[in-house]
Amino acid sequence: MDYCVITFASANGAIQAQGYLKGKVPFQIMPVLREISRGCGISVRFPLEYLDQSRALLAASPLPLEEYAFYGVTGQGAALAAQSLD
Repeated sequence: MDYCVITFASANGAIQAQGYLKGKVPFQIMPVLREISRGCGISVRFPLEYLDQSRALLAASPLPLEEYAFYGVTGQGAALAAQSLD
């Protein structure tokens, strides 16, 4: 796995999650990958080594579990693959 992304059911959930992660996990906002195509169109990309910390931060937040999903991403271009980590 090269990196992780979190997808969201709503743009509001994505914005809230950014607040919970900011300053604790390095992340980038990006469009949801075509290979995932789930949610509101906004995703958060972060390094694999922050997976456990990201999960814990969102689990401790008031965001419902149905609002977000974690994916592991490997490769790039035509060889890109994403798998659910939930």
